[in-house]
Amino acid sequence: MAASQFNRYIWLVDTIRSAGRISRDEINRRWSRSSFNETGENYLPERTFFRYKNAIAELFGIEILCDRAAGGLYYIADKSYESRTKEWLLSQFAMQNSLQESRQLEGRIIYEDIPLGTQYLTIITEAMRDNRCLHVAYRRFDSSETQQFLLSPYCLKVFKQRWYVLGRCETEKHTDNGSNDKGIRLYALDRVVDIEISEKTFVLPKKFDAYSYFAGYYGVFRGDDYKPELVRVRVSETTAPFLRSLPLHASQTEEEPCVFSWYVAPTLDFVQQLRTFGSALEVLAPQSLRDEFISETLRLNKIY
Repeated sequence: MAASQFNRYIWLVDTIRSAGRISRDEINRRWSRSSFNETGENYLPERTFFRYKNAIAELFGIEILCDRAAGGLYYIADKSYESRTKEWLLSQFAMQNSLQESRQLEGRIIYEDIPLGTQYLTIITEAMRDNRCLHVAYRRFDSSETQQFLLSPYCLKVFKQRWYVLGRCETEKHTDNGSNDKGIRLYALDRVVDIEISEKTFVLPKKFDAYSYFAGYYGVFRGDDYKPELVRVRVSETTAPFLRSLPLHASQTEEEPCVFSWYVAPTLDFVQQLRTFGSALEVLAPQSLRDEFISETLRLNKIY
């Protein structure tokens, strides 16, 4: 899919979403002024509009409906907001569309850079949709060797500005990359050298659910050495509002003022996140994690 065409899908979704309900005449008026309208059309042709509408439904499950009783106003079906995936897509559409349409504000909007790899998102989503394997060329940060393997892509996940693809490696003798007992591995897209859709198809396991797979974990990595358990911390009064407004994990609860708990595996990703709070956070349980923080504090004291 060409990037320009994908951007037009983004524009159409966000235009209808932001308006709530909108007529074809108003869509045409906005299209004539849009920076995505590279050819300078005075209107969005009827056939093009319905082609985009159908593609958006097929690719993202976002339905654009028409309320003929209200004079032919278009709107996004309520059920399109039911899943977190669609909510995220819609928010990303809004942000990208806003930035694109406000080029005159360049230098006044500051955002975080996303590492290389996002150019592979379209090809991976297409492979996932069609249950096709991927030919992947991959180079780890700690190696100069490029690995070649065949991957059955199960799901995509973004974490701290990095995109990851989770799937089953179909190539034997492939260097381990955090695989579990079922051979499922995780790959960061910023380490992908090249990727292509293959002719080989795969069957997604019926019991596989992306949210369930990561449910007891924070971030992207989950290893057999870590199992979900109750983690309790006490934070300062000034830190508590940050955790309340942006929970670290879906299991987060506040047992009492400033005492938070999660049912999560204490992986390196999660522990590093807790450490970002510094002296404003005290680990209460489990004891093993509390001891780890004590040891780290003693090591830091020796350094400073």
